[in-house]
Amino acid sequence: MNEFNLKKKQYRTNTYQKKNNILFQTGVNLIQNKIQFINKRFEKILFLDESYDFRNEKLNQIDLCNFEKINKNNNKYEGIFSNFSTQIDFAINLDLSLISIYNKLLKDGVFCFNLLTPNSMRTIQKIFMEIDESIFNGVFNRFGPFHDTSKIIEKLNQNNFKEIVVGIELIELNYKSFDKLRQDFKEFGISNFYTNVPRFKKEFYTKTYSVFSKIIEKYNHIPVEFEIATFTSWK
Repeated sequence: MNEFNLKKKQYRTNTYQKKNNILFQTGVNLIQNKIQFINKRFEKILFLDESYDFRNEKLNQIDLCNFEKINKNNNKYEGIFSNFSTQIDFAINLDLSLISIYNKLLKDGVFCFNLLTPNSMRTIQKIFMEIDESIFNGVFNRFGPFHDTSKIIEKLNQNNFKEIVVGIELIELNYKSFDKLRQDFKEFGISNFYTNVPRFKKEFYTKTYSVFSKIIEKYNHIPVEFEIATFTSWK
């Protein structure tokens, strides 16, 4: 079972994450589209993103809450929405997470959320696996966690959610600078949150910059793919 450094996650989110980054904004737009599609006006909803600033004519009262604090919230809602904020919590314990959300929904309430799938960041993962092999004689989890849509659907069904619909959006960002890529990952809130990390080696950073410089020189960019699954499900 993977373990994650949640203190590091919170620190990096508070310090670096910007709401106007392209990944965050793409997720916001996907949720906005779902809300517009749903033929319903919500009187009271919950966003599982404390940094969320969301306005919509279909939404009346909006509460904000980090997922870690959801069980301390005594309210119930017609809708609960999440823009990637459950990515790690679902990896830690998917069933308990879904039970907590289900219990906070009113009857006929909707849970709408974004997750990154395993088709995300395939190219850059492969590059780092090759670098790890050459420096550490093994590979480390450096990205994710990612979630398989079929497993999420299965677990939603097992936890009594109904009318489950999934939409898939694929975006590709092309970087001409490794430093820009690193900066954007911080602003996206993406980092290596696994506790099983390798010890510092200067050779790793030297090798990384060398490899990425050669890729940019040859192909003019580094591709980074993000596949976003947007789920809607009902109580």
